[in-house]
Amino acid sequence: MDGHRGPADDPAGSSCFGRGVTAAETTTRSGCGRRAVVLMDPSSPDQERRSTVRMPPIYLLHEGDAEPRSLKMIQEKLAGFSCHELAIDGQLDRMLADVPDGAVVMTYLRDTTMTEVVTMAAQRHWNLAALPHPQMVNMRIGFGVSRRLEDALTNFLDCAEPHPVDLLRCNGRPVLNSVVVGHSAGLLLGSDRSLNAWQRVVRFFRESWRVHDIPPLPVDITTGKSQSVKTAAMGIVVVPHQRNSLISGAIKQESSVQDGKLHALILAPRSWFEMLWFLFNRILPRGAFGNKLPPFVGHIKSGELTIASSRPLPCHIDGVACEVKELVFEIQVDGLSIFPGRHLSLEVDRSGSKEVFRTQSLPKGELRTDLISRPLPYLRHAATEDFKELYTVLRENARTSPTFLTLMLLSVLLAALGLYANSSPVIIGAMILAPLMSPIVSLAMGVSRQDRSLIDGSVKTLVNGVLLGLACAALLAMCLPLRSMTSEIQARVTPNLLDLGVAVISGIAGAYAHARQEVARSLAGVAIAVALVPPLVVAGIGLGWMDWPIFFGAGLLFLTNLAGILFAAAITFSLLGFAPLRRARQGLVLSLVIVAVVSVPLAVSFQHMVQTQQTIRALEGWQVGGLELNEVSVRAGWEMPVIRCRLISSQRIEPEDCEAVSRAIRQRLGRAVRVEFTLVHRVP
Repeated sequence: MDGHRGPADDPAGSSCFGRGVTAAETTTRSGCGRRAVVLMDPSSPDQERRSTVRMPPIYLLHEGDAEPRSLKMIQEKLAGFSCHELAIDGQLDRMLADVPDGAVVMTYLRDTTMTEVVTMAAQRHWNLAALPHPQMVNMRIGFGVSRRLEDALTNFLDCAEPHPVDLLRCNGRPVLNSVVVGHSAGLLLGSDRSLNAWQRVVRFFRESWRVHDIPPLPVDITTGKSQSVKTAAMGIVVVPHQRNSLISGAIKQESSVQDGKLHALILAPRSWFEMLWFLFNRILPRGAFGNKLPPFVGHIKSGELTIASSRPLPCHIDGVACEVKELVFEIQVDGLSIFPGRHLSLEVDRSGSKEVFRTQSLPKGELRTDLISRPLPYLRHAATEDFKELYTVLRENARTSPTFLTLMLLSVLLAALGLYANSSPVIIGAMILAPLMSPIVSLAMGVSRQDRSLIDGSVKTLVNGVLLGLACAALLAMCLPLRSMTSEIQARVTPNLLDLGVAVISGIAGAYAHARQEVARSLAGVAIAVALVPPLVVAGIGLGWMDWPIFFGAGLLFLTNLAGILFAAAITFSLLGFAPLRRARQGLVLSLVIVAVVSVPLAVSFQHMVQTQQTIRALEGWQVGGLELNEVSVRAGWEMPVIRCRLISSQRIEPEDCEAVSRAIRQRLGRAVRVEFTLVHRVP
């Protein structure tokens, strides 16, 4: 290649494809001022004539220390063109002063040098063809240049002419790929194609640890159409277009390379765990959010954007670090003429260029002030305006209204009749009808937020409901001439730790269903699961019968449900951000103490249930001296457990045989028990 050949030395009839054609010549100008010679092939049909472009001289710019082998490949590919080769080793303004306006400029430069070249190219209407230098990362990603040098050269040779593209400027400086403001690396974890899986995992742990001690930045964001938002953001990513950029996939349906708009994503998590989940999600091939933005990420699409802050904003403009208090972005429509890379789509779509301003979920007002004052809290905090409607509903539920008392009375009567009739469907209907869950959830919110008025109202309503239920059930038990212990009643007098687990899960579900309107329809299922009214009615029946084991057993089950729901719901409200843990600490500790006290008899009952099951498994079907044990059951006795079973034999069973079986049972179980037999003679 002759580094000093001029346009006059270009071989006649050569083109950008390196082929000769015989054709008439016309002169055209590209969208950015580039002059070219178009050669029309007369042998083609009129409507489908092929065109090629006779290139002006190509100015090849490369680093002074460029790899010789790469330079040799470039020179061989451009052997048929008139080229001026310039090694960049000084001031660009002086070295490139002789490059004319509208020239074809091919670059093999690192990113830092490319920024200056792009600035000059925009001013002097050069037509850029960028080749992938090992240190040209941002230009390669931002403009879709192939990774392999040979592929990029082939793409240039196959390209008929350059195309105008939008150019993003930040404080007057051209942006090749992206501007990262603050601590936004989490947005890039899943999209930076230069990272392998291990590097993503390493960055995940590094970013997770780093953001733990960093408070969000106070930022004021204003668009070109004067839409503005004041928020607290961990970081912001601004790109000239979405395709082939660091935010690829997230806003694919709303972006065009030539739409005259920039894109900004604002990362504004409200807790460290929220940020941690997002970072973890970004290292996965297809995260939980898929191609959708998570709820705490805002999206702005505009032709102009200003980001200002009262604090210095740490930012990286194409990887170059700096700190400023204001960043002004603007899109220069068709500001640069390039030979596009094969990975850059050039679909011109001005029709979808409306401004987008999706910032509704970003923290504002009181929440913004709270977030910027300290590092991210571990758990999400909700501002008052975020749950004003929920708080109104909970305050209404905490009031002892005629509706509450009516539903309470009807549910108690329905449950009592279902227990006497031993009818599960009737009891389930009473569970759905019962309103007791509402004041308990309101009490949980009051405990978590230490709201004295909400606590007082909820406790008052709850006590009224419990007293009404006990009184109605006891009165009904005294009036009805029925004193049979049905299986439905029996099932509610021996609670254990499993019942506490049901109550805890139901409390979580109840609080979550109240906090999320979209799952409120699941409240009926929660009411059925926890079954508050049936044990209360059984306790009332025990009170009416003056049967204290029934009263205390069913009362313990009701207290278990109440304590479990209260504690779990309060924890859930805190985790959902409705109250900081430091405020809810006192109420949670008290709830935990109540749960711990209730758990003692539940643990004893659970251990008894386990021993009962072990005893039945050990004895059911066991044979002793030709005698078979069947239908084994265990019940508690005053001094020792009582085992009842059928003793089956085809021979006559003598009292000595029963005594021998009893001794064998005690020896097998390893403890003292009382055994009651039902003798069954099997006919041969």
